[in-house]
Amino acid sequence: MRIALDTNVLVSALVAAQSAPAQILARCHSGELELVASPDSLAELRRVLHYPHIRQRLTYSDEQIEGYMAYLEQTAALLSPTLTVRAVPDDADDDLFVALALEAQAPYLISGDKHLLSVGHYAGVTILKPAAFLQLWQTLHPEPPQG
Repeated sequence: MRIALDTNVLVSALVAAQSAPAQILARCHSGELELVASPDSLAELRRVLHYPHIRQRLTYSDEQIEGYMAYLEQTAALLSPTLTVRAVPDDADDDLFVALALEAQAPYLISGDKHLLSVGHYAGVTILKPAAFLQLWQTLHPEPPQG
């Protein structure tokens, strides 16, 4: 299943290794989920990762951050959405993530952004917090019993 992750989810995955965003990204790495990204979404992530207040929270060097970006560029399905949507009334900049999910035919956009979350659903895309998506995923794909 294809999913779109917004910038704050990808930042959180890097900041907190045991967080729901990190667990979702690990499922993308294992092939359970397919991450979709666009040049614009990755450019925004790169810019945000260099904000001073974000850098204070990160324990990574510039080289490690670039390694994270390279990893995402190599593992995500890169798309250049041609759709123009006006889905997020309170923050037009967030429309790029909705357009990405639509272009990718991703049923879920995972976000911690209050503007995106307030939309909830748009043209077949459900917008969920990382923990809610992870709970849904685990319900639909339970871990096999150990033993």
